[in-house]
Amino acid sequence: MKTLATLIAGSLLTVGCATARTPTAYREDTQKLLDAKSSDIKTCYDGVLTSDQKAAGKVTVKFAFKASSGELLDPKIDPAATTAPSSVSQCVLSSLNGIVLTPGDKHRGDATWSWNFDTAR
Repeated sequence: MKTLATLIAGSLLTVGCATARTPTAYREDTQKLLDAKSSDIKTCYDGVLTSDQKAAGKVTVKFAFKASSGELLDPKIDPAATTAPSSVSQCVLSSLNGIVLTPGDKHRGDATWSWNFDTAR
């Protein structure tokens, strides 16, 4: 499973005395956070493979982190950039539930992240 990412840290909201990440720092911190979820995603994907041995493709998710708190906001599958079956997409979405980017940031962070799934092992 490989991941690709795009992250835009905008100044849509400015709050209190939170950290102010650069776009590069936002991307790196988000990568670390999502890397910590990779085993959950893999376990879910392995479960999908038990019923669909050909389930493969790319899953692209668009989401944001709320300014100040770092809460994950509104993760959604990008259907135009996703080729994997819905069951694989749901693995990714469910694995992202409850993640928080800490510390929070002065700016909202908008992201597009992709995971590639291949049945070859």
